[in-house]
Amino acid sequence: MKKSLGMLVGFSLVLFLSGRLCAQEKITLSFAHLWPATHFTHVDQFPRYFKMVEQATKGKYVFDIKWYPVESLLKPVDLFDGVEKGIADTGTSSCGYNPGRFPVMLTLTQPGIAPPKNADAAAHAGFEFYNTLKPKEFDNVKVLYIYATGPGWIHSHKPITKVEQLKGMKIRVTGSGVLGVKAVGGEPVAMPMGEVYLAAQKGIIDALVSPAETLEGWRHAEVFKYSTFMPYFYSEYFWVAMNLSKWKSLPQALQDAFESVAARAVKEAGQIWQYNMKKGEEYAKRQPGGHEFLYLSDDEVQKLVALLKPVEGEYIAQLNSKGLDGQKLVKTAKEIVEKYNRLTYEPWKP
Repeated sequence: MKKSLGMLVGFSLVLFLSGRLCAQEKITLSFAHLWPATHFTHVDQFPRYFKMVEQATKGKYVFDIKWYPVESLLKPVDLFDGVEKGIADTGTSSCGYNPGRFPVMLTLTQPGIAPPKNADAAAHAGFEFYNTLKPKEFDNVKVLYIYATGPGWIHSHKPITKVEQLKGMKIRVTGSGVLGVKAVGGEPVAMPMGEVYLAAQKGIIDALVSPAETLEGWRHAEVFKYSTFMPYFYSEYFWVAMNLSKWKSLPQALQDAFESVAARAVKEAGQIWQYNMKKGEEYAKRQPGGHEFLYLSDDEVQKLVALLKPVEGEYIAQLNSKGLDGQKLVKTAKEIVEKYNRLTYEPWKP
């Protein structure tokens, strides 16, 4: 009887301790971003990221994420301030939406300075650039990781194979790309992405600078028949960050888990974005009449780089005026992007 009672008590104690060891702690976080809920970032990229962190804790912590897609909590231009102030615990947006806030990081986006060859290279380069410089512009948040779109293309009604063809063209472009379009004699046109389709259809614009993803995502392949590779005008970098007070409130083990998966999150983000760039290209090729993808010759690239050189000088002067070492920042940006442009990357498999 005593032996049976002892075994029962022992078994109960094992069950109790096992329950304690296996108990999960739920962590609730709000996450605000700039895309619709149907976008691959909302569907794939960020849910997979938080799952990575959970797995790194070996099941000790599980997330309850309160998702806030485009403008359901904060406008894209307000996302950084919103995370900094704690309106959202975590979030993501483009550095280009707040150019005055990110002078160091935006060195990567200036026309002609450091064009990436694909989204993989851009993501890795952006994260290394951030970690190398630790710019003070992010001091009031906890940066979780950096990622990027694929490089830009010029989508147009007519084939573009020479730089001089851009002169006088009405080109929808945003951010730092405006300076690039001006440098080659084009006419930059500002408009929301949602207006581009009709503007192209009606001839209000002749071309669009954007990554290949928009050919499918915004149906731009229906209104443009040609795309010329143009990373010299466009590459966009994004931050993923957490409110600093929220970060400091997390258990150390959970902070460690976030840190341990950062590099893997960058790698997967690059793969996911590159996958969707290629998906946009394939969608365009299936359109009635097809779609042609073009590349400038080496001689034309050299002409373009020469025309964009003054933009580099102007940005160095702008950085210097802010008390930063513009020459060093530009040199670092070039070296890091060139390093990752030389590598090959494994494609993402959904």
